[in-house]
Amino acid sequence: MTFFKDLAASFQIFASNFTARFGLWVNGLLLFLVFAGVLFFILRASAVSLRARRLDTRLQMPPRDKEREARLAQRLSQAVQIPTIAGNERALDRFHRWMEREFPLVFAAMRPLYLPGGGLLLQWLSPDPGKKKPVLLCAHMDVAPAEGQKWAAEPFGGQIQDGYIWGRGALDCKGVLTALLSAAEELLEQGFEPGRDVYFAFGSDEETGGRQGAANIAQEIRKRGLQFDLVLDEGDPIAPAYLGSPRFPAALLGVAEKGTAVFRLTAKAKSGHAAMPPQHTAVGCLAEAICRIEAAPMRKRLLPVTRRRLVLSAPAMSFWQRVCAANLPASKKLLFRRTRRNLPLSALFHTTFAITKIQGGSAANVLPETAQATVDARILQGDTGEKVLDYLKALTADLPVTVEMLSCQQPSPLSPYRGDVYQMIVSTVEETYGRVSCIPTLLPAGTDSKYYQEFSENVVRFTPMPADQPSSAAVHGADERLSCQSLAAGVDFYESLLRRL
Repeated sequence: MTFFKDLAASFQIFASNFTARFGLWVNGLLLFLVFAGVLFFILRASAVSLRARRLDTRLQMPPRDKEREARLAQRLSQAVQIPTIAGNERALDRFHRWMEREFPLVFAAMRPLYLPGGGLLLQWLSPDPGKKKPVLLCAHMDVAPAEGQKWAAEPFGGQIQDGYIWGRGALDCKGVLTALLSAAEELLEQGFEPGRDVYFAFGSDEETGGRQGAANIAQEIRKRGLQFDLVLDEGDPIAPAYLGSPRFPAALLGVAEKGTAVFRLTAKAKSGHAAMPPQHTAVGCLAEAICRIEAAPMRKRLLPVTRRRLVLSAPAMSFWQRVCAANLPASKKLLFRRTRRNLPLSALFHTTFAITKIQGGSAANVLPETAQATVDARILQGDTGEKVLDYLKALTADLPVTVEMLSCQQPSPLSPYRGDVYQMIVSTVEETYGRVSCIPTLLPAGTDSKYYQEFSENVVRFTPMPADQPSSAAVHGADERLSCQSLAAGVDFYESLLRRL
């Protein structure tokens, strides 16, 4: 509200000065124009409201087959019980053997290739591909750790209860992997043959950057000289109540992802006894650097894909958010102010910084010579790791602090969100779930697809299974779960997609 108060005060001052100089009638004309402009903005938002009423719908789940649903749930439960945390080679080998036993037709019909680092590439050849390019369907076998979290169920117990499969990896991303392989297994049982070559890429260390699994799979693809019509990887699940609105379910299709960079801040000062501290200790200098970084985020920008997402999302927004979305780019600055506390949305407007680790000191009474902090940066398209490094250095230039870039994955290119390939995914979503709005978006987190970007101009990140807000929020957290009905619907989606190819 401070913004509007300041705006009103500024306008009063301007109006008084204007009246004194040019007369009351001119001032009245000005007021009329201002109110006409405000009315125009509101009418545009009202038009979006009318569209919202026409879009009034609920998620239409595929018809239920309880026996099939139970079978698929048991399959995912088994997958979750194998603790494939990145680096656990024994568990990964167990998971390989489990896939071979659980999907015998897939591993008989395709050509499994286990690569160094544990990644898996499957090749499903078409009897008559013609001139069609192949497609690449992706998932990852590894999961995030679960230590230090309070779970209602055993993280690797694979418990099936209350219509959900509980456990680490249920949604991220063994649910996707199980749905993909189950769809292929069911189609092979029916004698189905794909209309083009299909490849499955299953990474082994996506949660730690994919430098062994996906990177080695990409090297193999590069050796074979393959180019794909589509790369489809995990992403956001379908939201049954998008932005909290149950009448507006939505599928967010990630057509790009932000880059990732890790920086190290190192502060140095004289060591010694804590009883005789200098004015600025290493820890104090580091704290000052951290405060500056958190207080000075990089400039916010509105990318075309984000604007498109906002416009298509407007029916599910509050009235004033709808006013902003309906009047972009004129309302851009107001939108940035009103979404500061909406962290998922705000992250799409700028490169973000998160201080994730701090090290320094060995005893309570000893001044450390060095103190270090780790900064996780998610880089918006238009920025680069080098640009972010220069920015951090400029912020801390007058402090005894050095900034190093430890790793960097640049932001991905933007895939088209119009065209036949994108529309094929939209049509598959609508066939499976009914009138669900498909909205292109930018993914703030990273996926294995960054390693496959060079092989296709159409890279989409999407988990084709509904997940309510608590389930989505549990990814990487406690009580991760996926509903049995959603898993079965995901299998239906992939079967429909494979038939369309």
